[in-house]
Amino acid sequence: MSFSDTELGLIKSAPLLGEVPAHVVNAAVAAQLGEQLLLPPDTVFLKAGQRQTGLWVIAHGTIETFIVDAAGREKILDFAAIGGTLGEESLFGDRPLQYTARSLTQAAVLQLPETLVAEWMERYPPFARRLTALIAERIDYLGRDVLTFCTKKATARLVCYLVCHFNQTPASPDGTHSLHLAIPRNKLASRLSISDSHLSRAFRELEEASLIVRQGRGYFIPDVAALSQYVCPAGCDF
Repeated sequence: MSFSDTELGLIKSAPLLGEVPAHVVNAAVAAQLGEQLLLPPDTVFLKAGQRQTGLWVIAHGTIETFIVDAAGREKILDFAAIGGTLGEESLFGDRPLQYTARSLTQAAVLQLPETLVAEWMERYPPFARRLTALIAERIDYLGRDVLTFCTKKATARLVCYLVCHFNQTPASPDGTHSLHLAIPRNKLASRLSISDSHLSRAFRELEEASLIVRQGRGYFIPDVAALSQYVCPAGCDF
């Protein structure tokens, strides 16, 4: 199934693919060298245990990744949106994919075969460096995530996620930020490894402290630094 011109444009604007000439990306998509999937919500397209899945790039929509524990319960690992990628950790080896990926919303995703990724890494060094840096960033964030879960309670976990994950410490001239939050509360609670009730109390605590203000389907953060310091008085340096 082919992408629309809009979806193709979004693919080419992905930060990782910005290091590959546009005509090369166009040719790969036109030749359908990988899968091009248009997904309705709640569609699994990658399963834990798969090998050599290639690199997946999200053209639009939101994708959730999760694992299933021994009791059959799902644990949300993360969310990926436009321009995001999946499958990097299973490239160039026999390591199986550790998670399952499912569309949270209507989405379009493109698969780049491992052989194509290898070719681009050889031909375009900036692409190779960007991909390597992306993997390193994922490893670093995983470490921070584990530390957060081990040392912080519900409100602090929520703040760390809002400030450090959604927007990579959002900055603006006046120190404010508007955050669109289109993820169901139960999914976010699972991502933060807390209960729905604990998440609701955390949001209420931040609203009562005027650190976040409900705004449609999202929140307005009047002072990003103040929100961060509310749970990390010494700053977010770990």
